[in-house]
Amino acid sequence: MKGFRFGSTEGSFYILPGKDGWEASFGNETLGAFDSPQQAADDLARGVCCPHLSESDTSTLEIPEKIADWEIVHV
Repeated sequence: MKGFRFGSTEGSFYILPGKDGWEASFGNETLGAFDSPQQAADDLARGVCCPHLSESDTSTLEIPEKIADWEIVHV
């Protein structure tokens, strides 16, 4: 099974298969559930899914919007 990783200056973001689709995470924090990895990457890049990460606005971390620009990881 494959997932996706982006290493930012604040740490690594992951988009991995979840129970009902895909889940994005940062550290030990789950950031949300998504229908597709592309939707997760887009929302992370725009900073719309993570208001509870008050220390970091994900839209300022240069997270790629295209999932093809993320590193593939095997889980």
